[in-house]
Amino acid sequence: MANDVPWYVSLIVSWLPFIMFIAAILWSSRQLRKSLTTSDGRSLAQVVDDLAREMKRTNDIRDEGRS
Repeated sequence: MANDVPWYVSLIVSWLPFIMFIAAILWSSRQLRKSLTTSDGRSLAQVVDDLAREMKRTNDIRDEGRS
């Protein structure tokens, strides 16, 4: 009686938790990647780098004005 289930149904049922786990990991990684980019496609690291470069430039200009 236990073998009344077709083999493909038992295969799907046994692999379903693993497939759902992989799908959740892929979905969350895509969401994380999307949240770490700006609307123009730059990463937050690029934005911070641009901000630091601009702050250094303005500090250099300010220091030249004091001399």
